[in-house]
Amino acid sequence: MKMTQEKIPHGLRDPFKDRGFKSIKQSVSASLSEVRTGMFGKRRIYPTKWERLNRNFLGGLQPGKMYVIAGRPGVGKSAFSNQMIFDLLDSNEEKEILVLYWSFEMPGYQQILRAGAKGSKKEVSELLSVEQKLTNVEYEKYRDEVIKYNNYPMYFNNVPRDMEFIKDSNIEITNRHPDATIINVFDHSRLILSGKDQELQKLNEVSKGCMWLQAKIGCINILLSQLNRNIEQEHRAKAQYQPLLTDLFGGDSIGQDAHVVMMLQRPNDLYGITDKYCGEDPLGLLAIHIEKNRDGLLGMIPYEAEMSTFTINERKK
Repeated sequence: MKMTQEKIPHGLRDPFKDRGFKSIKQSVSASLSEVRTGMFGKRRIYPTKWERLNRNFLGGLQPGKMYVIAGRPGVGKSAFSNQMIFDLLDSNEEKEILVLYWSFEMPGYQQILRAGAKGSKKEVSELLSVEQKLTNVEYEKYRDEVIKYNNYPMYFNNVPRDMEFIKDSNIEITNRHPDATIINVFDHSRLILSGKDQELQKLNEVSKGCMWLQAKIGCINILLSQLNRNIEQEHRAKAQYQPLLTDLFGGDSIGQDAHVVMMLQRPNDLYGITDKYCGEDPLGLLAIHIEKNRDGLLGMIPYEAEMSTFTINERKK
């Protein structure tokens, strides 16, 4: 059916423009611009060192998007996000990035301990001389490993804050550094302060605050979140505990607003699974289930995880 377009009398407002509509021509033009930008290697993306993850994310992390990393306690959410951020900074040295690490669960020095454990191949207990005193040679190796982090554009805030404080901080920092891309890392969502009474209302406030930041200043938000206990029910054990979006705590808000939801699983370490898990050997496996991805690929990416030294690498195909 052909729509007849009434002429707008002179002096009256255009109802399409006035009510926020944009012509399809503008979307076509924007699409062509995106493709040409990619052709000339000018897309604003921030690749990690993990090739398969980059492929699923269409090249890497992108401004204006929220990435949720979810899992049960102890699965390795902080270790995974920690390594991803440090690797991302290493891979994008020529780009202006500022990382605001809202580390409410553990202080910043513990994050550095974990990163240094990976580089020095020492467990944190060894670095802290729990059972045996660390030698001077071992200390110097650890020092050489972590001293480089002094120059990284990363800032820790260990005091729980509310979303208004977080938004104001982002605005002020953006005004001082207008050309930088801000990456907010929230560890984790349930520790952000809120005046709401209900837990789900609090998470909705966090999620909507992240969307505001993405829309207003184009930042990247990485939000660590919990899974509920549904995944541990007996009938799920027979299905090898593979996580679903419905397992995400506060899924009605965070899950819907996120561009990407990654669910972490260690089938052998946490649940004693010895049979093949999604076709992979479960021993040492950290399974990253990408359960939502608005612009890229879904599926499970297998990682080899040595959690004693917080070393996480993509498994070879």
